[in-house]
Amino acid sequence: MAARRAALAASVVLCAGLTAACDGGDGPDERNVPDSSASGVAPPSQEPLAAPEVDPGFKEILSEGPRRGVRQFGTIELPKGESWVKVNCISASKSVQLDLSLETIGEFSVGCSGVDVERNANQINLASARKLHFTVSTEESVRWYVSVQVPKE
Repeated sequence: MAARRAALAASVVLCAGLTAACDGGDGPDERNVPDSSASGVAPPSQEPLAAPEVDPGFKEILSEGPRRGVRQFGTIELPKGESWVKVNCISASKSVQLDLSLETIGEFSVGCSGVDVERNANQINLASARKLHFTVSTEESVRWYVSVQVPKE
């Protein structure tokens, strides 16, 4: 029985010695503590995706969302002068482009982050009123809202 106690005491001393050797005897081994700042991955957004705000003095002629992917709209009419196309979007993962096409006027793209909601406002100034088709194109991983705003009459 004395031999057993001696063996147990020796193993306790051996384990204690190994622990002190691993951590230098100064405290816990910091080599095994993960560094949360080293991941390079931004935390997910805490902000929900919402519709763009309507500017004072303007009204919406088109409001759509939340949607994913491609959407073609029927004919919309933009008046002469200033109008706005606003898009709020976020990607489920990486940054992704969202393309907007205004038939006969042109196309433009906005970036949709994989972390924060992106808010984009694009002004259009027309010399005369136009009827046109409007299309939103992007990947299925992107959630978006779109708002087309014209001056109140």
